[in-house]
Amino acid sequence: MRKGVLWVVLALLGVVLAIGTALMLRITRPAPELSNLPSPAIAASPSPTAVSPQPELPAAPFPEISAKARNLDIPIIMYHDVKPVKDVDWDITPDHLAKHFQTIQEKGLTPITLEQLVQHLRTGATLPPKPILLTFDDNYLGEYEYAFPLLKQYNYPAVWSVHTHYVGSQAGKPKATWEQLQEMVQSGLITVASHTVNHLRLDTLSPEKVTYELQESKRVLEQNLGVPIQYFTYPEGDFIESVKQKVTEAGYLAALSMSLDAQVECVANKSDDLLSIMRFGQSRFEEIVGAIANRG
Repeated sequence: MRKGVLWVVLALLGVVLAIGTALMLRITRPAPELSNLPSPAIAASPSPTAVSPQPELPAAPFPEISAKARNLDIPIIMYHDVKPVKDVDWDITPDHLAKHFQTIQEKGLTPITLEQLVQHLRTGATLPPKPILLTFDDNYLGEYEYAFPLLKQYNYPAVWSVHTHYVGSQAGKPKATWEQLQEMVQSGLITVASHTVNHLRLDTLSPEKVTYELQESKRVLEQNLGVPIQYFTYPEGDFIESVKQKVTEAGYLAALSMSLDAQVECVANKSDDLLSIMRFGQSRFEEIVGAIANRG
């Protein structure tokens, strides 16, 4: 009898010990690492600063200018070398250029990029008030030394037309180097346009030479600057229809022209098409800008 009671007591003690051990393990077991737990799914919410993209406007058939862009007069001013003492009439002094920029600011004009202009001419897309485009031809060192600092001071964008064979040349009127061009491109203010390889009049060359001047200059600029070259500037402004076709085939989206005839010069929106966008020489700056500013 005593042995039977003893066995019962021992069995009960075993049960009690087992239950106690289990409870202790549960209490002292470490909590699982949060990083090992699956994350709960969270519904995506729109960013408070996100702006819904505006629908793209239909573009006129290339290279036509959209009818929606014909009513806004947009002057393009063409500059060449910038020097304290001018070598030729179409040079400009740093002081005179600074006055041009001050006038732009005082008259409430807004310098735009070539990309903005082309998009507007293609679709009629909205532009800032009183838009104007500034362009500098031939990559003169004086443009880098005097015009570029002024552009940075005013935060004005501009177009740089570069003929690749002469980059860094010190003969005659010195040209800016590849390093200086890279600096200007990296500033975000300068759009480089091809101005051919050798700055030859394209309307006098064979089709094969025209193709070379257009394609090789584009290739070299893109290789050295690391940006797409989408725009072209005709040397001397001269072209014929076959050259315009070559410009398209080379992959350019638009081309800038010029004329020495004041009767031919006109605002960008009254140009024939995107492959012959007309500009004004800097000597007519006061006349053209004054007329645009006075229209309110």
